[in-house]
Amino acid sequence: MKLDRFMNVARWNFAINRSHYLKLALGLFFAMSLPLLLFILTTMWMSAVTGNAEYALASLPGTGLGSWMCGCFYFALPLMAGYTFHNLLTKQTRIKELTLPASNGEKFLFHALVTIGGALLTYIVSFFLLAALQYVFVGVFYGFSHAQWVPYCSIFFNTTVEAFWEYLDGYSNTTMQVVIGDLALMAFVSTFVLGNAIKYKHGVLWTLLFHWTLSFFIFFCVGLSLPLLAEVDLEWLFDWLNELGPEAILNGLRWLAIIILTAIIVFCWWMSYRLYCHAQITTKRNK
Repeated sequence: MKLDRFMNVARWNFAINRSHYLKLALGLFFAMSLPLLLFILTTMWMSAVTGNAEYALASLPGTGLGSWMCGCFYFALPLMAGYTFHNLLTKQTRIKELTLPASNGEKFLFHALVTIGGALLTYIVSFFLLAALQYVFVGVFYGFSHAQWVPYCSIFFNTTVEAFWEYLDGYSNTTMQVVIGDLALMAFVSTFVLGNAIKYKHGVLWTLLFHWTLSFFIFFCVGLSLPLLAEVDLEWLFDWLNELGPEAILNGLRWLAIIILTAIIVFCWWMSYRLYCHAQITTKRNK
């Protein structure tokens, strides 16, 4: 990989697809800002009706807005991942993409960074920007004596730092749960990257359909298996589990979940890269 070729790919993509990236970033930002907009409208209305600034500012959003922001990010990240290879949507854009003077690895890395990394960057910037907008709004209309720097702008960073220090302190159940949660999110997002590598058009919808079908199939199989398992003698299994103890069982399940989720992430990105390297102008899946 050469940095100058990678930067040429980045400059070319930003020149051609600037509006697309901007729409994704602004969509996430405006979704995250809805509680702040509601707070502004509610405050102005209550202030006009009651004439009491203290009462109007009682609905100042704090950690609730931070939770809303996190929810928007978790919802938007898979959607953005589903547009990782939007450059391959049409025949003309595929020709331009495939004829770029750069290696497949450099182009693939750019697409991964601009969607996954761009979503994370938008999320972090929105935290500070929305906190600043709220501070300025309260200060301008009600006086800076009433303005306060709300805590939700640091929720993400506080959680990250706490998890990091807890990891340094050593193994703990909470650390394992955080790792499993992060891996689960990464695995879910990775399936959307793979889905877009398989189907360029409506990749997000096809991936959601796959998840729904897989979930239905798993629950259906579990429902069929339960009556059959009721007739099987599993006493030996229960005795073995009792000998291990609940803590050992939980630790084993946690490590199993980590191994499975890691395997899913590696497989999705490896297969996505292979499909990207073998991209053609026209295929049966992408005409």
